[in-house]
Amino acid sequence: MPGLLPHLLVGTALYLIGRYSFRTYFNGDQKLRKILLLAIVCLMFSLLPDFFLGISYLTNIESVSAMMPYQIITHHILTPIAIGVLLVISLFDAKRRPLWIMGASALVLHIIMDLFIMETSYLF
Repeated sequence: MPGLLPHLLVGTALYLIGRYSFRTYFNGDQKLRKILLLAIVCLMFSLLPDFFLGISYLTNIESVSAMMPYQIITHHILTPIAIGVLLVISLFDAKRRPLWIMGASALVLHIIMDLFIMETSYLF
């Protein structure tokens, strides 16, 4: 699983893709609010499955090995549930559908990155 910087790069790339793909969503009222919300959603959901590892690295309350069961639960159980919930919400909340689609995309790309990219440190 890659470190923090690849996850931030994927979140930023998804923000740019979403900003370009859903141009009509950003027209009209509250344009700046929608742009900021898209950035927050893309970055947050690209980092969310590694929440427990982030706590471990930042606070050193518990070792990484002690936090690993929570990490596994988050990745294998909660992340697919969150993807499903985001997709269902996107069906019913047409007003903010681009945000939910990009959030689900960030989660899916996070899982794909964790499967194919080897970790060298907590940053890379």
